[in-house]
Amino acid sequence: MTDEINLWLHHPDHGELPARVLVDCVFGLAPNGRLLHFHKEQVEIENRDGAQYYTLTGAAALPERSRCQMIPPFVTAFGSRS
Repeated sequence: MTDEINLWLHHPDHGELPARVLVDCVFGLAPNGRLLHFHKEQVEIENRDGAQYYTLTGAAALPERSRCQMIPPFVTAFGSRS
């Protein structure tokens, strides 16, 4: 058993995606391998069953986020899709 919490981004078009969080950025790995980039003010966060779920709310990112230069994690950071 692992102590690592599972992170998931619920996307309206792609369903549950593996996610990673860096500072205030939430990254989801789309089925086509593309990294999707959102911010914490754009999601609701729910903890359940040992996992953390980020659900997009439709809220806009803060204006200062337009220049966000957070370097996304490598795709390998998302682990396997079992």
